[in-house]
Amino acid sequence: MRRWWIGYLVAGAVLLGYVLTLPVGLLRSAVYELFPLASAAAVVAGVVLHRPPRRLPWLLIAGGQLCSAVGDLLYAWLDVVLHVSPFPSVADLGYLAAYPLQAAGIVLLTRGRRLNAAGRLDVGIVTVALALPLWVFLVEPVVLSPAEPLLDRLADLSYPLADLVVLALLVRCGAVTRGLNPAARLLALGALVLPVADLAYAAFGNDGVLAHLNTACWLTTYLCWGAAGLHPSMASVDTPDRTADPAGWRRLGLVAASMLAVPGVLVLEALEVTGEHQLDVALAALLIVVLGITRTQLALGAAQRHARRSERLRAEVDHHLAHDPLTLLPNRATALGLLRRSQERAGRTGIGVLVVDVDHLARVNDRFGDHVGDDVLRAVARELGRVVPAGSHLGRLGGDEFVVVVEDVRDETVLARAAERLTRLDLHLDARDLTLSCCVGIAVQTGGRTVGPTELLHEALSAAARAKSLGEGRTWFSDDALRAELTEQADLEAALSDALARGEFELHYQPVVDLATRDVTGFEALIRWNRPRCGTVRPDLFIPAAERSDLICDIGRWVLHEAGRQLVAWRAEGTVGEHVRVAVNLSGRHLARPTLVADVVAALTATGVPPQALVVEATETTVLDGDEVLANLRALRALGICVSLDDYGTGYTSIEHFRTLPLDTLKIDRSFLSSTQAQDEALLGLMVHAAHTFGLKVVAEGVERPEQVELLRSLGCDLGQGFLFSRPVPAAAVAELADLLRAAA
Repeated sequence: MRRWWIGYLVAGAVLLGYVLTLPVGLLRSAVYELFPLASAAAVVAGVVLHRPPRRLPWLLIAGGQLCSAVGDLLYAWLDVVLHVSPFPSVADLGYLAAYPLQAAGIVLLTRGRRLNAAGRLDVGIVTVALALPLWVFLVEPVVLSPAEPLLDRLADLSYPLADLVVLALLVRCGAVTRGLNPAARLLALGALVLPVADLAYAAFGNDGVLAHLNTACWLTTYLCWGAAGLHPSMASVDTPDRTADPAGWRRLGLVAASMLAVPGVLVLEALEVTGEHQLDVALAALLIVVLGITRTQLALGAAQRHARRSERLRAEVDHHLAHDPLTLLPNRATALGLLRRSQERAGRTGIGVLVVDVDHLARVNDRFGDHVGDDVLRAVARELGRVVPAGSHLGRLGGDEFVVVVEDVRDETVLARAAERLTRLDLHLDARDLTLSCCVGIAVQTGGRTVGPTELLHEALSAAARAKSLGEGRTWFSDDALRAELTEQADLEAALSDALARGEFELHYQPVVDLATRDVTGFEALIRWNRPRCGTVRPDLFIPAAERSDLICDIGRWVLHEAGRQLVAWRAEGTVGEHVRVAVNLSGRHLARPTLVADVVAALTATGVPPQALVVEATETTVLDGDEVLANLRALRALGICVSLDDYGTGYTSIEHFRTLPLDTLKIDRSFLSSTQAQDEALLGLMVHAAHTFGLKVVAEGVERPEQVELLRSLGCDLGQGFLFSRPVPAAAVAELADLLRAAA
């Protein structure tokens, strides 16, 4: 249905060719009459099919086609049946009645859309350019000729004027909508072909070859307007198309082409060697030039306004990219640029960088909402601007961190006093006073020390982190010791990135023992790093560094595969029984990844470990860190994998959480077992009882003495793990360890 307009055009073109082969007579007139009727029917059909928002304009255009059909019928009756001259005649009433209907339809298509001054000038230029050849070659020599009867001259004058009005309105339609869509182009093509036939008919008659030319032009107009009504785009003729001609080049091209009317007429005049219309052509040229100059001035003014607007927008974008949208302070990148320029200006004086880390902003967000947290950050930015040393540069690094760049530092005590003022900020927020503490890290570049802006900022950030580790409202200067620590940390991270590929990691295994039977029920896999030239690196030294990137996820995948492979090997060798499990620790970063379940399943598939033989351990803080972790742990349990809560008692998990958390095992932190306080023993019993109430097994970590075993057994604890049974040992030593534990049991 959307391509009916193509079929209509093809069928019409075939029928047009057939009409041109017919001799003048009733058959030719009857077939000719089909064209305006079909055109009107096509437009009405398009209104029904495509449901344009404005139906009246298209119905008026269809009405104009019906008027033309009446004119054609009367013309044929006079010419073929009565054999009298059909021009001028009553048939002209039908033809001329079509023009106001079509003109009204075109006007209503763009009703409500005003044409700007530039558009009005463009329409004026095109209209004058079209009117010039009409005047020179038709109106003046033919219509105004005293040899012609008055009625003939009026009829001759009516058609070109009506054609000119329709063309001007279509140009206006294109100017309003910034281009013509396919339906509007078909209307325009029909409107352009029509005056060609009208001019030829008025100037040269309708005999011989001209009769075929005129007929083809008139019928083409009917075809084009009917196809316009059937085209799907007829429903959006009045919609501006900003993508079709965004710069207006087509419209300017039409205006430029129109200006060729003047030299074109002059050429034709020269060929006729008459020179009778020099004044007419000069006046038309003058009018076009005046309109063109005015149009050019408007275009230049619009270009200048556009340039100013673009410059303003560019400045706004640059400001937005350079500043934090919440506090309107320079952002991290801009602050680094300010620091770089300060270093360039420093000369022999020093540069101080203070990183201000607001304490407990997360608590404000949790208690009052993020919008209050945003208000606090804005208030902090205002207060920092008030208390920092004069001439300092202030920026926001992100989150709850701000940076202050202090120039012309001759004495570090200036920075110390400034940092002390920044550790306590008194804010006024929503008619209430609020005091916030901040930790401040300070880095100094003296005249004899060369360091880049990124490195200097990193030193201040590290000093702020060190200050924050000491408590609220603390300050810390970056010094040689901290810089050495940072260098060591950077070296460690660089070596860590290649350790996995070089095979420098290995797993040690610590047994988990049934306290009632002393049987080994499983092993916990603990990673070790054998760093070349440095020996074995403790996990607490390199795991935090790995957790700062996705490297920890790569390590986690390796641990899953290696621990699974080793368990399968032990079972095949008979070292352990089929009931023995292996437990792996996965980081919070890995547990929150969408690929976690796929990583675990891939390890089980590759190694052949049954899901029931794997235990995934997660810390309290990790389990409560977000919905992603909980969803992944539930998915693992659904596969049959055991989930264990590690180091219980060191976080904020209440017993009530046991009801909803996806857990199978609870591992109590070693600190409760090593304590000698009576209340800790009571708390230990409460933990065991609560875990059993919710169907969880309990593992006690840090078992080192026989009396601790007796205590745990009296409390009903299920499993134990600690140096009493064995320290973590390499995989090669597990067989001997298993034999010793079996003998002891």
